[in-house]
Amino acid sequence: MQSPSPRPEHWVDHPQIPITRRAIWGGVAILLLGIVVAFASIYARRTRLEKTTEFWGSDTIRALQHSPQVHLTKRGQEPFSSSAVVDLTGTPGLGHLRRALLDERHYDWTTRTSHSVESLDGADTEFAALEFSDPRGYFPTATIHLELTAGWAGLADRADRVQFTDRVRPAVRHFLNTISNAQQAHYDQRQAADD
Repeated sequence: MQSPSPRPEHWVDHPQIPITRRAIWGGVAILLLGIVVAFASIYARRTRLEKTTEFWGSDTIRALQHSPQVHLTKRGQEPFSSSAVVDLTGTPGLGHLRRALLDERHYDWTTRTSHSVESLDGADTEFAALEFSDPRGYFPTATIHLELTAGWAGLADRADRVQFTDRVRPAVRHFLNTISNAQQAHYDQRQAADD
């Protein structure tokens, strides 16, 4: 058997690929395309606040974004004060609710009217109030009233309301109903265990 021939001193097992100007420009083009796509993605997904800031006011926007405590009060036709309060603080999905309330694309701005949410009435009307508060006092407390059947939203202390879009309306209603029913079931189980 013949032994392999010795390799020359500067032998390389892989071929050397020359780096040409074309390769450099190709790399730069790919890098620039990646940067443009990243910024386009950030822009498309960011929460748009121009119209909602005008509607809610800057204090309410800050409360929606940063308040650590969120409480839900649901009712049918009876006053808000006589209904049970559900603590939503730390609830999974609360960030999605905040975004639904903040993003201007989630409202049909052609429906904005100078009437309060409380002025709506009907046999099948379902109301809810969301209170965003900060016990430390860093952010003002904001109370938002919602009419869940037709999807209206407005501040508790103002005669101004707007309707959610057809896509967002059922999502907000479903989330609030699911959370309040789960909290009620948990409360009922705890009461049964105590008895």
